[in-house]
Parts: sequence; structure tokens; C-alpha cells
Amino acid sequence: MTRTVLGRASARAGRAYRAAVTSGRWVVVGAWLLLATLITLLVPSHGGGGGGFGDLVSPTSPVLQVEQRILEQFRVPVLTGTTLVVHQPDGLSVLTRADSVLWALGTTQDVLDAPGGAPPGSIEAAIPLPTGRSDTTVTYLFMSDGTGLRNSVRLGQEYASHFNNQVGVQTYVTGFVPAQVAQGEYLRSRLRLFEIASVLLIVLVVAAAFRSLLAPLTVLAVAGTGYAVYFPLLSSIADRLGFEVPSQLEPVLVALLLGVVTDYCVLLFAAFRDGLDEGRTSVLAARGALRREGSVVAVAGLTVAGGTIALLAAPFGVFRGLGPALALTVLVGLALCLTLTPALMTVMGWRLFTVLPIRGSRRAATRRRARRRQDGDRLEGLVRRLTRRGPAAVAVLMVVAVLGIAVLPLAHARLDLSFTAGLPRDDGVYRGAQLLGDAGLRGITAPTEVLVEQEGVAAQRPELARLEDELARQPGVARVIGPADLPSDRARGLVLSTSGDAARYLVVFDSDPLAARAVSNARLLQQRAAGLAASSGLPDARVALTGQTLIAGEVGQLTRSSLEITLLVAMAIELVILALYLRALLAPVVLLACSVLSVAAALGLTTWLFQDVLGQEGLTFYAPFAAAVLLVALGADYTVFSVGAIWNEARRRPMDEALVVAVPRASHAITTAGAILAATFALVAVIPLATFRQIAFAMSVGLLLDTFVVRPFLTPAVLTLLGRLALWPRRAPRAGLFPPDPEPAGGSRG
Repeated sequence: MTRTVLGRASARAGRAYRAAVTSGRWVVVGAWLLLATLITLLVPSHGGGGGGFGDLVSPTSPVLQVEQRILEQFRVPVLTGTTLVVHQPDGLSVLTRADSVLWALGTTQDVLDAPGGAPPGSIEAAIPLPTGRSDTTVTYLFMSDGTGLRNSVRLGQEYASHFNNQVGVQTYVTGFVPAQVAQGEYLRSRLRLFEIASVLLIVLVVAAAFRSLLAPLTVLAVAGTGYAVYFPLLSSIADRLGFEVPSQLEPVLVALLLGVVTDYCVLLFAAFRDGLDEGRTSVLAARGALRREGSVVAVAGLTVAGGTIALLAAPFGVFRGLGPALALTVLVGLALCLTLTPALMTVMGWRLFTVLPIRGSRRAATRRRARRRQDGDRLEGLVRRLTRRGPAAVAVLMVVAVLGIAVLPLAHARLDLSFTAGLPRDDGVYRGAQLLGDAGLRGITAPTEVLVEQEGVAAQRPELARLEDELARQPGVARVIGPADLPSDRARGLVLSTSGDAARYLVVFDSDPLAARAVSNARLLQQRAAGLAASSGLPDARVALTGQTLIAGEVGQLTRSSLEITLLVAMAIELVILALYLRALLAPVVLLACSVLSVAAALGLTTWLFQDVLGQEGLTFYAPFAAAVLLVALGADYTVFSVGAIWNEARRRPMDEALVVAVPRASHAITTAGAILAATFALVAVIPLATFRQIAFAMSVGLLLDTFVVRPFLTPAVLTLLGRLALWPRRAPRAGLFPPDPEPAGGSRG
């Protein structure tokens, strides 16, 4: 009784909503235009900023606490994000090498002599670092408090300009800060190109799918309204709630907004066209489209939003801000597609599906029906074979085996924070780092510091020298700078504390200090450090390590734990939504497992391509994270698209018949939507950074696997094998899975 009352109330609410957005179509269009205008004028959007490297981890991190103890003990810091490399292929002259040292010492002395020290936004110190090579000198540049990232790079370039008049001398400002700034420049310079390419893609694909010019323009009108509303709204909400969205992920947000709007519009357009071809008026056809696909689109959008909001459960603060941003993207797109899209469909009617905005013909509708019938007949034959248990079992085994093989490379996936390695090969920041790599000193831009604390340890020079030799013999270590390299008077304050109770070493690795190999070597050294000190004659010394390499290791660990927790929460949310929508438990569990398998396969193929084939150190820490969360959410989204149609048919017929009827009918719209979304994310690769190419590949491959492998093959085969158990724990009626729809048959027309 209660269910019947709820069903009738739901049917009345649905009819009222459909009547409101179609009969009041001009009000809906005007309201969205007014809202977009007001938000654009009153809530201006602003870009996110970038923080320093240490901002990625908590101030309570043991690595940062060690760094703080070093700063208390030694007057000269060595952790800097900006490094100058002076190089000449045939070897620097003696004068140039001397000038490199004198210019650094003179710059530092000027700051020391200045009353009040270095003003904000200036170079605080320039520390030359011995390299042992005649063709390369290295200088660490330290900036005063209040110097932003871009100003740090500008100051570094101004400092380097001192050498520009020397014939044959090359200068490169490199390090973490210049690399981060360079990535931001590439992102800003290519973002508009990405947006233009995405718009052209949508126009071409939607125009081809519906053989119309107005259909893609309508999609762009909806997406453009969403763009105008979304980014100012996101900025305002982020300011109010106190979270920050990394500006590096703006292309992902744009791709997601364009993708979901296009997907949902394509589904509604397809159902609307069917209604028009059956001879209905535009109002009745739009209401019929909403009745057929409106609930599917709503549940699909809420599923994606629920999956992305799971990021709030991540222990890593960098990722928690993405949850509201991604969820808001989907919710804005969903609101537009459920209101503005049907209003525009009603306004344009049959003009939406004509090559030119002139009156269509009955002959064109007949041709469209004939084409769809031919396509449906071909797919119907395949689906009919998959409704037999034998072929279904073979299909499941084959698909699972192929996807399982694709998953295997994921077992050796590595994460790193190497912003430098992700830059184009002709970039100056990359070339400077590569020069150091060619010299075997790649890690000199961010050495690892080893702090040795013990009362009176500065006086134990022989033991400290032995420890320096032990450190130099560890895996991946290219060079160690410590007390053995400096006389006693110069060592004080540099590698020996003025109190005499601490010593430090600078360990330079031979690989990118922020990439996976250096992180692994630094962790190994961290484990061995106490033993090395004891074997060198310092058994009572307290040994600790710090540096950007170990911070990168912590970020990698936080990313892995965040990914595990977020995916578990996301899958739990998706499972609850699917179970409520399908009114079943076993089918959602199995279908969600299929989606997760395709996500893992996409990440495995991404690992294989970028690590094994292209030889990159690893995947940028947030690339697989963003891809995995989005693919899980969008996989559930497409599960709603495909299985929702099947479940609607199963109200009236057995499962095998429901599959044969629903899968071909929904396949064209789902395939078009999936291909558009995959291609939109693929266009992210126009940004010439390794991170975005990793995201583009993972997202496009994952969506293509879901669209062309999971939905047409694995889903029907799995449902065939489940049979009536698909509805567990409920029992399936003999004629179909569900009782008749409580809404009157004529609801689609009114």
C-alpha cells in the first residue's frame, strides 16, 4: 500500500516537472540566461595559486621537523627550490668559474651589509656548490620571505643574466620552483587551445551522430551556460568553505563539465528524436524523452557526484579540495541538462535534427528509423547470442582475462613528484636538470640532508669522515659533501654546528631527486643511517634525514593511502545509489566490480605505456589518483545508462528479452556519449606536460574500455549468467523483474 502511494506521488511529481520545463520553456531559458549573467558579473572567477613543496605535507611531518632542527643548528640552509646551472660544453674558463663563485659571494655579502637584511621579494643568499667539474658550476639561490614562485624565477633569471655576455656560456635556472612555474605557463598557454579543440570535437561528433547542425550548437549553448555559472560559483564556494582547487587540474574540470553535459544531452536528444519520429508534437516528445531518460540522467549524475565527493574522505588535504569541485561540476551540468536542455528541445522541435534550420520531412524521419533499425538488427544478433549461458560464460572469461592481463603492469607502478621530468625536452628548466644528470649530479638541485646529533660530535672528525665515506657508498649516491670536505674554520656553521653538537651531510643522488628511484634510494638510506653511524664509530649519535626527496616519498605514501580510502568510499556510495535505483544488491555489486576491473586495466595500460615503453620514472602522483576516482564514478554513470534501460524493459518481460530489446536501443546514444567523453579527455594531451598526457591516456582508454568492451559485452553476459539472481535479495516475477509501472500508459504524452 505504502509503495503504491509513493509510486503515485512520484508519478505525479514527475508529470508536474515535465510539464513545467516544457510548457514554461521560455521561462526556463530566460532564468538560466539571467543566472549566468548575474553570476558572471557579481561573482568573478579567479585562478588558484600554487604552494611550496613543503605545503604538500603536514607541518607535523617528521621530515619537516628534522629540517627545522637543521635550521636551528646551522646558519646556512641548503633546501631551496631555485638553482642556477652555468655550463659550457668545451669547459668553462678559469675566469668564468671564479666569476661564478665571486658573483655568488658578492650577492650574499651585499645582503649581509644591507641594513635590515634582504627586503621582501629579493635574493637573500647565493651559495656556490662545488661540482668537481670544469664545464659546470651550480649556485643555490635563496629568496627572502614573501617572494612568490614567479618572482623567484624572475630573480633567478636576473641573477643569471650576469653571465649572458660571456661567449659560449649557457645558463639555466632549474629546480622545483622553476619547474612548477614552467608547468603553469604551459598550462595557461594551451588551456584555450584545449577548450577550442573540445568545442570543435563536440560540434563534429554530435553533428555526425544526429546529422544536424543545431544539435551540437544546442549542446554548446548548454555547456557554455554551465561554464559561465560553474567557475565563478566554484571560486565563491571555495573561498567560503576554505578549500583550494589546484589550478593544474582546471583542464580536467573543463573536460568533465563538457563531457557530462554532452553525454546527457545526447541521451535526451536521442529519446526526443524517437518521439518526433513517432509523430508527436515537440512538447509531447520532450516530455516523453524526460520520462524515458530523465530518471536515468538524474541517477547517473548523482552517481558521478557521489563518487567524486568521496574525495572528502582522503587523508591528503590536496585531494580533499577536489571532491567539492568535481561534484559541483557534475551537479551544475546535471541541473542544466534536466531543465535547460528539455526547454531548448521543446523550443526547436524538429529543427534540432535537420542539416539546416529548415523544416524537416517525413521522408527524413523514415530514413532515420530505417538506419537505426539496421544498426539495431546487427547488435541484436550479438546480444541474443550473449543471452545464452554458454556464449555468455565464454564472453565473461575472455573479457576478464584480457582486462586482467592489462591490469598486471599496475603492480609495479611508481609515483613521483618530478615536475621537471614532465616538461618538454626543449624547455630550459628541463635542459638545466638534464645537464646535471649527464654530469652524474642530477640530485644536486635538491640534496638530501643527513643530520647527526650528539654532544661534542663536531670534534670527532675521523668518525665523521668515515661516516661520509659510508654514505658515499650507498645505492644511488653520486656525491656526499660533509665535514671531511672543509677545514675546521670553514666547516663551522656550514656542516658543523656552532654549538659543536651537530653535523650534517649533503647527499646528492644520481637521479631526479623528486622521482621514484631517488625516493627509493633515500628511504633505503634512511633505514641504514643509524647502522652506518654506529659502524663509523658514532653508536650513540642520533641520525635523521630530511629533504625534498623524502617529502616526495611522504606525498607518494599519502597519495596511495588517499586513493585506497577514496575508492572504497566512492564504491560504497556508488553501491548504495545503484542498489536503491535498481532495487537489488547482487547485480550492483557484480556490475560495479566489472567497472573497477576496467579502471584497473586502464591504469595498468597507462603504467605500461609511460613507465615501460616511454621510460618515465613513474606517474605523477595526482595523475592516477584523479583518473581512478573519475573512472570509477563515470563507470557507475554508464552502468546507470545501460542497465537502467534494461531494468525498464525488465518491468514487462524476462531478462533475456529485456537485454535483446534494451541494449540495441540504448547502444547508439551510449556509444556516442562514451566516445565524445573519451575524446574530450584525450584532448587534454594537447597540454605538453607528461602529467596531462598520463591523465588523458588513462581517462580515454578507461572510457573506451567501458563503452566498447564492458557495456556491450560484459554487462549483458554477466546479467545473463545471474538470471533471476540479478534481483537478489528480491524475487523476480515470472514475466519480468518488476511489477507494472504505476504511472498511466499515457504519461509519456502529458
